[in-house]
Amino acid sequence: MQIVKIRKLILQDGSILDMGSKRSTSNITNYLNTNEKINYADKFTKDPNDLVIDLEKINEPNEKIFKNVFLLNVLEHIYNFKNCFKNCYQALDNDGYIYGATPFMFHVHGSPNDYFRYTEQSLRKALEDTGFKNIRVEIICGGIFICFYSSIARITERIPFLNNILFIICQTLDFIINLFSKEIKKIFLLGYFFMGNK
Repeated sequence: MQIVKIRKLILQDGSILDMGSKRSTSNITNYLNTNEKINYADKFTKDPNDLVIDLEKINEPNEKIFKNVFLLNVLEHIYNFKNCFKNCYQALDNDGYIYGATPFMFHVHGSPNDYFRYTEQSLRKALEDTGFKNIRVEIICGGIFICFYSSIARITERIPFLNNILFIICQTLDFIINLFSKEIKKIFLLGYFFMGNK
């Protein structure tokens, strides 16, 4: 669902930094509709073209700043997340944009560690405290059955096409429940997408 969200983004023209990421075929930023080169920043990178940044610590401002900074599926792995947001803020030029996503109901996954799950309120407050404005926090897919699907998919993925069938069934059941209670999606959700500007 993050890929669907990313493909719909209309970016401001200008440079892009994928924070907390290295070049990989599995990067979600690969799905951006842009001709801009994507730059990467990570603590463990071995690529000399990447920025080496420890997101847990406040880094010296880099002379290169970016119009768009992406922070996708990184926050849950950062213990000092306020420093992470400050590093993103420093990496942006004036009126630059941050885009990010983080899971909510998702299995524990180390990279190398997994520390937190964030609510809409915590994301909004952390972004505001850092200085971001025009903040939007949106649910990435929600519903009781979609959360069930997310939990069981790691087991059922070994059976061809079963996950596709389960996903459709779970979406349909959540659609029916949503007709009676729109609040369910806000309580049982897979994750958040957020954005703001400097």
